[in-house]
Amino acid sequence: MTVDQLSEEEECVLVNAREMSPLWSVVADWTRGGDDAECSAVVPVFTEIIGRWERAGYVEVYRSDEWPAHEAGERLTGDVLEEALRRPSTWAYREGPPVIGLLAAADPRDV
Repeated sequence: MTVDQLSEEEECVLVNAREMSPLWSVVADWTRGGDDAECSAVVPVFTEIIGRWERAGYVEVYRSDEWPAHEAGERLTGDVLEEALRRPSTWAYREGPPVIGLLAAADPRDV
């Protein structure tokens, strides 16, 4: 798959991963700052993409007390990641810890 073949949702994940964004930022970007109902409605789409891409090695997900999460945080994989992605609080906007953030792990041309 090339960058040109990405869905709009996948492109949103890629941009946020390159920016080391918290997961809540992915849905906020997608809904352009939409309300809680709009954000909640798109979470399953992004849960699927992030889970699939993490397993493929395209993105990494980290939990930390501060941003950027990958610098001092714990990498989430497997069942721990799946559980975190299913938890509504993972996707809720917050200014304090924990930060659950994305990191692009592969060259975007390899996605």
